[in-house]
Amino acid sequence: MDEAPTAGAKGQAALWDDDDSLVVWSRYAGEELPPLPKMVAVNRAYRAALDSDLDLPEGFASALAYAAVEPERLRAALATPTRISVAGGTIEAIDIDLYVPGLVPLPTNTRTILNRVYPFGDQTSGTGPLLGPVSAAGTANGIKVRAKSVEHALARIDDARDYVLNENPMRDSVAARGIAMPVTVVYLELDHADGQPTMPLLATADGSSRITGAHEALRLTESRVVHYDFPTNRDSYRRFLGGIAGVRTAGLPSSEVRRLREKKNALITPARVFLRFTPSQAAGPRYDFARALSAYVGMLHVDPPRPWQPTGKLEAMAESVLSILRTNEALPIHVIDYLGGMVTPEVATTHGLPVRNDEQAAYVLATFLSPSSEIRELVDQGITDVTTAKSVTPGRRSDVAGELALRATRSTAVGTGDVTSRQQLTAMRAPYLRTSRLPHYHKRSWTVTGRGPDTLLAAALAEIDHEAAGDTEEVFASRLELAALAQYHLTRFGVLRREAYGDAEADKRGPQDILAAMLADPQGLRLLHRAIVDGRADGGGRPPIIVDENGVVMTASDDGQPGSPLRPVPITDHWLRYTAFPSRPTGVPRAAYDKERPEVRVSMLKKSVSDAITFLSGEVNKLKSIENGHGGPLIEQTGWPEQATRDMRSVLEDLRDDFVAWARIAKRRTAPLTFALDDDNEMGDTSPDDVPDDDSI
Repeated sequence: MDEAPTAGAKGQAALWDDDDSLVVWSRYAGEELPPLPKMVAVNRAYRAALDSDLDLPEGFASALAYAAVEPERLRAALATPTRISVAGGTIEAIDIDLYVPGLVPLPTNTRTILNRVYPFGDQTSGTGPLLGPVSAAGTANGIKVRAKSVEHALARIDDARDYVLNENPMRDSVAARGIAMPVTVVYLELDHADGQPTMPLLATADGSSRITGAHEALRLTESRVVHYDFPTNRDSYRRFLGGIAGVRTAGLPSSEVRRLREKKNALITPARVFLRFTPSQAAGPRYDFARALSAYVGMLHVDPPRPWQPTGKLEAMAESVLSILRTNEALPIHVIDYLGGMVTPEVATTHGLPVRNDEQAAYVLATFLSPSSEIRELVDQGITDVTTAKSVTPGRRSDVAGELALRATRSTAVGTGDVTSRQQLTAMRAPYLRTSRLPHYHKRSWTVTGRGPDTLLAAALAEIDHEAAGDTEEVFASRLELAALAQYHLTRFGVLRREAYGDAEADKRGPQDILAAMLADPQGLRLLHRAIVDGRADGGGRPPIIVDENGVVMTASDDGQPGSPLRPVPITDHWLRYTAFPSRPTGVPRAAYDKERPEVRVSMLKKSVSDAITFLSGEVNKLKSIENGHGGPLIEQTGWPEQATRDMRSVLEDLRDDFVAWARIAKRRTAPLTFALDDDNEMGDTSPDDVPDDDSI
């Protein structure tokens, strides 16, 4: 946000209008604008820029000369640029006033990334965002952005402009006050893959909201004018400037005076122009101008004092990571583009990469987070480039990975304009990022193999059996792949949610803690499997439903009355937290079920009984492990009182009879209640509405 200087600042303050009424401070309202520079002065500045030691490209020199409000000051500044230390090297810069119509907002402005559509999730045009910014390796004077065509460029530029005008509107502020604080300007070549001429532009790497607002105040509402018409028709450009700078207010109606004042305020901006980046010897080829620029802007917006929104900050870090991966050729280029959502599903398929949204998201998590990943060091370096942090915490790394993993989903929601999908994504984002903080993702090696849910479940259950057998080697690869796929659907349907705030009695565990508990329990693994199957069903998926420890679907009637039709019970965050995987700091848990339906109470009590038996078995093992002074179990010397033993045996025998009877009932019910699943992740013909009621069991 631009700050207004103190009233009375030399050459810039105007507190009173001609009619003695108080007006808002504005940069030029109290004096005439500098006259439009003569062409001879512009040409001299152009030659000075070309002949300087800065090796400026011809397009850069021309754009700068025509944009300079005072060409003679430009010539002097070029001789003595300021050196600024940035990540990876130094930038030579100058501070001058520029005409706003000679500037454009950076078309890849990170602030607009929330509304950006990527090819992997674009179900409409498939064009995706503009590519870049990129720059030549080593010393460079500018950056490059590539579009597929002029139409593609204008469509994405308009998208960015509309987003900025909606989310960070500054038109009225600029019209009333002008732009007081300098914008950061870089040379940009807007390239076209279809062979159309490259446009040499001056773009604002920082200050795009102000320049967009200034364009609106100047009535420059057609993107084609400033991006294509003015750079190729300088006469038209200078006529536009003269139509504002050369007009006097005397004799004009008050309405015309007000409109002219707004245009005058918006016509000129102070600017810091980046002329050349030189990498340091230590950085070498790892840093280029584009990365250094991203780091510089990130220091302004990713961390205070002027932060972007959370998504923008995380996406800026993600873009920095993708840039460093490209620079270092750390992965095949098609894989890097896939991670960034820059390839279509069809292209991903040709390279053998997964195309389901849950698999693509899990692939991003595994690539960024797994300790066996070859790029984790580069991931951390890319994040630190655009922040003030000295190191990267696992939480920040997983947040960046999680944000990148949701690109395809966000693109689909934006591309289709589906309000419901946008709302679902908004609700999903925070829990998904929190769930991505599961410590196992960072500590255990895993990847996405493309196995179907049934195969993954079998492998995950085998991993638990492996641990139960007493093996010291911890195996998690299949469980983590299962979890990464399932968390997409569990968060999408609101099953895993962020921990509660404010309520002292509420479960304060994060969704990542609930997911960790599910990974240690066979029923938890079956619930994860079920979430994938249900999430992929029927095209758009459906809310996951509860299954027991054997994978049998749990059913209940809607009204709880005998004889009412039975339907599958959906998994809820409350059920996971307080019934299936309650927090148990000590001892055996007590079940709190007063507000639940009878079927849910039974399920919860079954879990509680199972936990109690596990607890009892553990306590008996502890009892047998206490040794006497001669090395044998102490309990074998002290024994247990006969009457107490008789009473406990009676209770256990009664329980055994109950369990045998209940097991027979469950066996009879299993066949008609189990959905048929194949390993291709698709449901059989049975749907939740087809589950039989009591009369057909």
